[in-house]
Amino acid sequence: MKERLMPERKLRVAVVGCGTQSQLAYIPVLKQNQSVELVALCDTDVRKLNQLCTIHKIDKHYVDFDDMKEDETIDAVVIATPNHLHAPMSIAAMRYGKDVLCEMPLALDSTEVRQMIANSDREKRKLMPAMNTRLRPDIQAIRRFVEGGELGNLYYCKTGWLQGRESWSLSGWRGQRLRAGGGAFLSLGTALLDASLALVAPHTPVSVIGAAHHRAPQSEVEDTAFAMIRFEQDLTLTVEVGWSMLQQKDLTYLNLFGNAGAALLNPTQIHKEMHGHLVNVTPQIREKDVQRSSWRMLINLWVDALERGTPVPISASEALTVSRLADAFYQSQSTRREVALTSAEP
Repeated sequence: MKERLMPERKLRVAVVGCGTQSQLAYIPVLKQNQSVELVALCDTDVRKLNQLCTIHKIDKHYVDFDDMKEDETIDAVVIATPNHLHAPMSIAAMRYGKDVLCEMPLALDSTEVRQMIANSDREKRKLMPAMNTRLRPDIQAIRRFVEGGELGNLYYCKTGWLQGRESWSLSGWRGQRLRAGGGAFLSLGTALLDASLALVAPHTPVSVIGAAHHRAPQSEVEDTAFAMIRFEQDLTLTVEVGWSMLQQKDLTYLNLFGNAGAALLNPTQIHKEMHGHLVNVTPQIREKDVQRSSWRMLINLWVDALERGTPVPISASEALTVSRLADAFYQSQSTRREVALTSAEP
């Protein structure tokens, strides 16, 4: 196994999968980071691969991931491929001495996530899930109020991401269960689950009730999903997601309620009960593009942890909790029963 970074040189990173997320977030942010040298891209689309390497002046390009993983000049990789490739590619990269930042969902189910964690421990490589939504400045502002006890005891969290039919395409791998692992709940719900869990921590989820709808009967994955998650403490979380809603505008929200206040997302509003009155205490969010800001923070935090040799700020065990909830959701919607997390292992 090669030694981790020497201080006199930059971290050498490769991006695997050159889709929209890589083009809008991973590649530009890595290029801007002064501690990083983006040395290679990997994608099966040769035309797109060559074009991106030319635009960003990247010398190495790989069509075959097996060739890239053996490149000993690469220290770390970003895995931004279809869902079914997350686990095998991450495991292979770590076995070849590379640290990994992997897109969410981290894997198709919790069994694969456990395999990834075990491999990370065995190979002594860092594995970080790309959970950027929790790092949005507006969500971070809400989190500070929660951690300061400003909202009192939390009892209800509701979140949703409802997209119109024109916003999402099921062409390619996203509509195939074996490659996507699931539909709207896995693709849209994962980010919402993680952000919600980060806000309500250390509350512990214990069971899930799930329901799903297939607009097209022949569809392999659900296009609409609903879940109610119970926690050990007196807290309930509801999640609703969909990507074929008959509506003009997409809707995203995350609302948190406590016995002393409430916090709402999109737009950000925080209200507290003070002296018998409901008072607006919403802080100013300076960043205009909170999503872009969250990706920049995620990638830079990952790079900083690799440079310093410190634990990654978002652990794979947190992704495991999200994956266990997803497993329980799919089991519940299939059996039409409430599923305890202890019985939801695939």
